[in-house]
Amino acid sequence: MGSVINFKNHAKSCKNSDLNYQKKLCRIRDTIENDLYRKSLIEDDHLAVSLSAGRYAAMKLTELIGKNETLIFFNDCIDTITKSNN
Repeated sequence: MGSVINFKNHAKSCKNSDLNYQKKLCRIRDTIENDLYRKSLIEDDHLAVSLSAGRYAAMKLTELIGKNETLIFFNDCIDTITKSNN
């Protein structure tokens, strides 16, 4: 889960393209992933937590960047985990 997906590739317009914003994105990503992992352990249900997080992400990203960019983003995520498992 620690692999980096370049979020800027999926944004319609990135207001802050500097290093501080990249650090912010990584910090938020890492914090959310840790929170979701802990919630999965507490609930003893990785699938339910993953489905809930995925639903939120899919719906919000579609609002923010559109359907096509959202699908590209999710495909990049799937490719990343597939490569790391091989």
